[in-house]
Amino acid sequence: MSGPAPDLRLATECVAGQRPYQEDAVLTEELPDGRTLVAVADGMGGHAAGEVASALALETLVEALEDGRSLAEAFELANGRVRAEAEEPGRQGMGTTLVAAILEGERYQVANVGDSRGYLLSGDGIRQITRDHSFVAEAVDRGTPREEAEASKWRDALTRSIGTDAEVNVDVFGPFPVEPDTALLLCSDGLYKVLSDAVVKEVYARSGGPGGAAQALVAAALEGGSDDNISVAIAEFGEVPRVGAGDTQEMRWPPPDHGEYEVPERAGGEGEVGAAPETGDLWLPRRLGITPWVLGAAAVVLLAILVGIVLALT
Repeated sequence: MSGPAPDLRLATECVAGQRPYQEDAVLTEELPDGRTLVAVADGMGGHAAGEVASALALETLVEALEDGRSLAEAFELANGRVRAEAEEPGRQGMGTTLVAAILEGERYQVANVGDSRGYLLSGDGIRQITRDHSFVAEAVDRGTPREEAEASKWRDALTRSIGTDAEVNVDVFGPFPVEPDTALLLCSDGLYKVLSDAVVKEVYARSGGPGGAAQALVAAALEGGSDDNISVAIAEFGEVPRVGAGDTQEMRWPPPDHGEYEVPERAGGEGEVGAAPETGDLWLPRRLGITPWVLGAAAVVLLAILVGIVLALT
C-alpha cells in the first residue's frame, strides 16, 4: 500500500451560481489503503434527479475503490447504480458526468465520462488531460469548424454520461508520475465554458494556495457570466508557482477595476460530497437559466404593450 503523494494539498468549491438549484457534487476522500480520491460530477435529469445522480455516482465511486476495484470498474459500477435509480418513478432520464483522479504515492490516474474536465497546471502552463464526450468535441474531431459546432442546437448535448445507458465507455489516462509544483484541477463545464484555459491558469497563478485558487476560479466564472452550477476540485503537489504582486497588472483576468469577488453559498469541502436539486435534459441544451438580459428584454416588451394599450384607450 502507498501513502498520499508528498506535500499533497486538497481543496473544493461547489456553488449553484445563478441557478436556483444545485446538481453538481464534489469530493476529496482519503481511502483506507492510503490512496486519495478527488472527483467532480455534474448531474442532470429533472426535478432533483440530477442531484441524486451526481451524489450517487460519487458515493458508489468511493465504495468501489474501497473494495479494491480499479478506477474504470468503479465508474462502471457507478453507471449501473445510477442507471438502476433512473428506473424509479420521477427519475427517468437522469444521469451525470463524472471526472475523477486517484492519487497513489507518486503516481496518479484520471478518468472521465461526459464533459467535466481534468487539467494539469504547472509553472509552464495548463494542459487538458481528459477529452470531452460531447457533441461539440466530437464534431470538431470529425472536422466541423468549432464555431459551427458551437452554434448547433445540440451544442450542450453529451455523447456519454453515467447512468443513461446500460454500459459505459470510460476513458482512463495514466498512470502519470507526480511532478513537483503541479496541480490537478477537476471541474464542471460551468467553469471552463466561460473561462479560457489561459485565464484559468492566470487566476490560479495569482491565488493563495489551492483553497484560494478554488474560490478565485469560481468567483471569476461567476463574474464572467456563467449561468450554470460551478464546481472545482484541486489536488496540488508542492506549490504551483504564483504570480508576484508586481506582476498582476499584466494579467488579463480579472480587470483591475473589478475589486474583490464574493463567492456565494458553497456546498462541499474537503472530504465531503456537495450537491442539491433539479436539472435539464441529456440531449437538450442544459443551460436553461434565465439570464438578466432576457428579463430586461421581456420587461421592455411588456412596457411597450402597456403603453400601446393606454394610447389605444385614450
